[in-house]
Amino acid sequence: MLKIFLCHSSGDKEDVRRLRRQLLSAGFQPWLDEEDILPGQDWDREIRRAIRASDLVLVCLSRASVTKTGYVQKEIGLVLDFADHQPEGTIYVIPARLEDCEVPERLQRWHRVDLFTEDGFGRLLRSLALVRGTSVGIRYDGVYAHPDGADSAFTQMLRFFADGTVRGVTVAYPLEKALTWFNRPHPSPGTGRYQIDGDRVTLATTNIYGTVERNGTIREEGAELHLHTLSRINGHQSDGVWRFLPLQLTK
Repeated sequence: MLKIFLCHSSGDKEDVRRLRRQLLSAGFQPWLDEEDILPGQDWDREIRRAIRASDLVLVCLSRASVTKTGYVQKEIGLVLDFADHQPEGTIYVIPARLEDCEVPERLQRWHRVDLFTEDGFGRLLRSLALVRGTSVGIRYDGVYAHPDGADSAFTQMLRFFADGTVRGVTVAYPLEKALTWFNRPHPSPGTGRYQIDGDRVTLATTNIYGTVERNGTIREEGAELHLHTLSRINGHQSDGVWRFLPLQLTK
């Protein structure tokens, strides 16, 4: 499992906690001081050890952090020292802007990711998948669609969210009209959680009728899901290919 060190300012804790949850849901192992340093451990020593043991470092940036003096600047210095010893061409440091802000000069040689934009986390996942040596993971900027049987007029759809939640629905009308079904407040779709481990994904969605479980693989750089479906409502099982459709969706 890819180990990711979250370099950040204490003032950005809430945003970084949210990022940690997203990374955990996507199958990564993020390191965050408040979660991973135990009472009584040497704080400075554990941070150095965590940076050394990490496969990649996300340097989380905000308007406040880039101008703040103190330990965060020391932490960035430690990260840069380790970066100098990485093989040429290795993705090891990713400046991750939490909001629109300047990137410090010493980090500008690496292309940044803007996590506050709609596709920011998806772009980050593509870099992480490259480091991990797997195909691109689940996409969040659209839906995955699968015909509900060869002769059926119905289409099953799934939408994944970066926070680890998923919504599913079966519709009989044009896909564009189904977009409102994936807005979070809408009560009708099945809702649930998903987990990713390498190129494997497992999920379960529950609606008023019961729960449907699915598991399978992510293929074609995130463009397809090959899923086995088990309905706990009626016991029906099936296998199918879910293809990604990039659509303008409400967050």
